Amino acid sequence: MRIEARQMFRSNGLIDDLVLYAEPEEYHQFADFVGKAISSNTPTLMLSESGISIEIIRDEAEEELFTSLQNKTNEYFSMDDWNNRDILRIYGSKSVLTDLKEFLNDLAGWGEGYSYISEYSEASGYSSNSPEWRLHVEIT
Repeated sequence: MRIEARQMFRSNGLIDDLVLYAEPEEYHQFADFVGKAISSNTPTLMLSESGISIEIIRDEAEEELFTSLQNKTNEYFSMDDWNNRDILRIYGSKSVLTDLKEFLNDLAGWGEGYSYISEYSEASGYSSNSPEWRLHVEIT
């Protein structure tokens, strides 16, 4: 899985925009990592080919899926710190993460093409303060 982090200018300012490229099996692996986070009391870390890690955190206070591109310490003392964020953190309650796991497994079966995280949010809540995701399914 490759993750591309971009920044987009919108009327409300600069926002993060993420593009994930993966084969169906990699989306199934992503779903498995979400499953591990559901049954764990500690964050689950998944590495990607692009140097951006995915950290999945079960947090029962999160009633909708919340994602954020951050660095290890969540501290930004310079523009370099901000521009070198390398952890995509995913927060959600058990039920929210279960919905995400099902969405990722379903996405893997849709065939080549792309989708947006907004398709997840049609049935489940996705925080408006989270970046947009474009999810590419690649068949090689």
